[in-house]
Amino acid sequence: MDEFSGRVAVITGGASGIGLGLAEKCAAEGMTLVLADIEEAALAQASAGLRDAGATVSTQVCDVSQASHLESLADHAYSTHGGVHFVANNAGVVARHEPWGPIEDWEWVLGVDLWGVIYGVNTFVPRMLEAGEPGHIMNTASTAGLLAFPGIASYNVAKRGVVALSETMHHELAGTPLSVSVLCPGLVATKIGASERNRPGSTEVDPTTEGVLMPEVSEVLTPTEVADIVFDAIRNDVFWILPHEHYGHQALEQAQRRLTGGTPVMPHIDRGTS
Repeated sequence: MDEFSGRVAVITGGASGIGLGLAEKCAAEGMTLVLADIEEAALAQASAGLRDAGATVSTQVCDVSQASHLESLADHAYSTHGGVHFVANNAGVVARHEPWGPIEDWEWVLGVDLWGVIYGVNTFVPRMLEAGEPGHIMNTASTAGLLAFPGIASYNVAKRGVVALSETMHHELAGTPLSVSVLCPGLVATKIGASERNRPGSTEVDPTTEGVLMPEVSEVLTPTEVADIVFDAIRNDVFWILPHEHYGHQALEQAQRRLTGGTPVMPHIDRGTS
């Protein structure tokens, strides 16, 4: 997909972080926006800012862990805008726990991070194929989809699943007007570290600053930088979108260890030190 102007983009988790960065980039490319997010106030604020900048935006409050919410989102997008050409299955959360930790943590994270993507694919791809127009699906995974970080077992599993789903889609969409990519970023200045604010029943106060929980390391990118990388990749038909190249090298080391009988790579961030 290399033509964006006049097309319709659907972005889950679109009220902040990478989702909002993608929305701003889509708007700059002349796309009509359909933003979905579970945070109603943040969604209203984001859409107002985009409209003030001249974008055409519609919104829907959406819990991606619920299949019916994705169906409603697709119905809204098609009835309001007549079609969909770009879908970013982007909404995500994280919980810190051991692999044998609370099942409730597993259910919440897998519900959003894996089932949310599955529901997005299941809902939008058949309609996009039926329309027969060029389109693109971008699934947000993580470097945790390539390497297992300690302390976030459910996130690792969910994101590894998103990578596998995306690879399968790449094979099965060959010869169709649709293409797919998988985004595997490292640290980005978002509020995912404060995901508990969106957990059902949570009383956690929403932090007011993007990146409030991000460590002070050179690796951290802004959502705008990630969005620029994403669109360059889509234009060049790049499947693997790795904004942080050093994780690609770590994944390569992981593959080599599989051949030699080594142990899994302990992933490490770039702290900007020599």
